[in-house]
Amino acid sequence: MKRFTLALMLVFTVFLTAAFAAAPTFAGAFRSHDTKARTVAEAKASSVDTGVALHGRIVKVINDNSVLFSDNTGELLVHMQNAEANKAAITNADVDVNGKIVSDLMYTEVQADSVTTR
Repeated sequence: MKRFTLALMLVFTVFLTAAFAAAPTFAGAFRSHDTKARTVAEAKASSVDTGVALHGRIVKVINDNSVLFSDNTGELLVHMQNAEANKAAITNADVDVNGKIVSDLMYTEVQADSVTTR
């Protein structure tokens, strides 16, 4: 009887392992960068690595890599290290910012992949 139970448990374990191996994984379903924040308010409420697609204005150039972005819902610091844009030319112009949320100790910020004028 013990051998039968052991064999049955072994067969069940093999089938269960095969079923989980063949099933689609759900890890990708919870990736936050698949969703996009469309406003500054949504971006501030979003988690780290959430994608953003913002439309608004560059209010102020902070330094070589950072600008202050504004839309109707608030202001947000945008880092533009990899995004190629003439920061002086886009100040006070309508721009689209695409990137992802990064977090400082106290602030929500955006790492821009691209900044384009409209």
